[in-house]
Amino acid sequence: MGTKCFISLIVLASSLAISGVAYAADAAVGRKLAEQWCARCHNIEKGAPFKLRPPSFASIAVYRLPDDIRSMIIAPHLAMPDIQWTLQANDVDNLVAYITSLETK
Repeated sequence: MGTKCFISLIVLASSLAISGVAYAADAAVGRKLAEQWCARCHNIEKGAPFKLRPPSFASIAVYRLPDDIRSMIIAPHLAMPDIQWTLQANDVDNLVAYITSLETK
């Protein structure tokens, strides 16, 4: 993990711990963030075909746990844009809520 990602992770964890306020994630807000930041590369639609590179959000929802999804957003792979420097802790929660809402039962 690079130094920038590590620092980002520490800052995010600290802000969550310090706030002490419970936040109810909003999947609708997460969808808007996904449209803004993620749709250029990922298929973000519910019921979209699964794909691996880059993975569709529907496949992420099925094959990843919420904590894994959160980690991937906070410290993304190198090909992802630097969205982690733009997103607030609530934004990450909203994106996770949207992605996990796509899981097919």
